[in-house]
Amino acid sequence: MISKSEKSVAAVLEDVTFILNEVRNKKFKDLEETKLSPKQEKILNDIEKDLEVCVTKLGKVLHTTEL
Repeated sequence: MISKSEKSVAAVLEDVTFILNEVRNKKFKDLEETKLSPKQEKILNDIEKDLEVCVTKLGKVLHTTEL
């Protein structure tokens, strides 16, 4: 049985995952369309990779039964 606090933690983690995906999929794509220096592009790519890792790890925590 899942406790109320576990449900709320899971709900928060789902929201965080959604927000991170929105940042990665929409806001970063908009930023990539602007004129960035090569150094800025590298930094943006590194941040995007970090976001991907975070989303993946959160997904694994939230959906352990699917693994």
